[in-house]
Formats: sequence, structure tokens, C-alpha cells
Amino acid sequence: MDAINFFDGHEYFKDLTEKNKLAKANAFFPCSCSGINSLQDVLENFRKQSAFVCIDDTNDASTEQIGGGWFKKRTFTVFLLIRYKFDDMKDRAEKLDICRQIFRQFHSRMIRDKYLYEDMDKSFLNVSRIYARELGEYFISGCTGLYFMTEISEPTDLRYNAEEWDG
Repeated sequence: MDAINFFDGHEYFKDLTEKNKLAKANAFFPCSCSGINSLQDVLENFRKQSAFVCIDDTNDASTEQIGGGWFKKRTFTVFLLIRYKFDDMKDRAEKLDICRQIFRQFHSRMIRDKYLYEDMDKSFLNVSRIYARELGEYFISGCTGLYFMTEISEPTDLRYNAEEWDG
């Protein structure tokens, strides 16, 4: 990463999914979506896969000046979804707890990684406040889980470059 090429949240959370023992034990499938209303990879793979780490490929973002530099702040949304036996609330509760545990484990890894990114390229992964929301019983029939949102602030190069302009 540098001040022009930004943190690849999609690759980061896919990597967490592939390295997490609980996610692997429960066959969580990394995929993408474009928000809660467009879980296309989940729906396309719903018959083949039973659990998903779905990374939103769109970001809310802002650019702000901090001190003498400019930073781009982006919010990443990650859905942890798992299927349960339809109309079996005990199984639903057990599967939701798996999602809670994976979220906790992801959060602990993100705390560790925060310091690596700060040292490497001065990007700041906000791990002190991560919003999470559990999904209701009727979100997708036979599927439960949660989603969480985290921010990263990265230096961005906003110096004017005349070579990028005609005139």
C-alpha cells in the first residue's frame, strides 16, 4: 500500500477466513456482495455452501485533513452468515454463536494487525470501536449471522499533478 493504492479489505478478510481455524472447521466460504440488499455471491452459492464470510465490495468513505496530511477513511462491512436447520431455534442459536465467536476471533486478529499496518505504511485500522449487528430470524430463510463494520484511515496523496490534466 501507498498513498495512491489503498488497503484491499476484500483480500484481507478473505485471508482471515482462510486462516481462522473455526471458520475452516465450519467451512465458511469467502465471497462478496454489494450491500445487505445485494448478497449475490451468497445466493448463488447457497445450495453448495453452508456458511459465508461475505465482504461488501462497496465502501462508505470520507477524506479528511489531519495535521499536515490528507487521509482517506473507508468503512468495510463484513457479513458472517451460516445456515441452520429450518424452524430449529436451538440449531439457530448454536450457529449464531459460531458467528459471534468468529467475529470475536477476527476482532482479536485485527487488533494484532493494527500495529503491523501502522508500522508498515501508516494506515490506521480502527479496532477500538467496531459496530456489529446480529440478523433477525427471517433475514434469509434458514440462515443466521451478523455483520460488522470497521474503518481504516490511510494516507492519501492529494498533491496536484499537472501530468494528469490536459490544460
